[in-house]
Amino acid sequence: MIASGLRIIGYSFGLLSIYAIWRDMTSPNQVSDAFGQFWFEHSPTSLQVSEAIVSRYVDPCGLFVSLNCEPFLWHPLIATTLGWPAALMFIFLVLVFLGLARLINGRSMHRITGRSLKRSGEK
Repeated sequence: MIASGLRIIGYSFGLLSIYAIWRDMTSPNQVSDAFGQFWFEHSPTSLQVSEAIVSRYVDPCGLFVSLNCEPFLWHPLIATTLGWPAALMFIFLVLVFLGLARLINGRSMHRITGRSLKRSGEK
């Protein structure tokens, strides 16, 4: 069930990567769209909300004041990936989600052994 959901999300990112590649090929300028620009053009509020959620609730330095450190998850890490080409990021997300789905699905399936390969009439 979880693997199917991850697979659907992965295929959705695959469609987005095809759309981003199409936009890059048909744009009059030779520069491909950045991931952050692509995200901001299609859903600016979700970009701002995700920054607030990651900075306040996911980043360990934002969660625990006693750590006394600067937040490191959004600005150095995610802000860097927002500058990368959108098609490249979507292809990376496809690989991540389909890999996770395969990993989860591989744990639940039984392994094929030599005994299961024999014909059913043979002893």
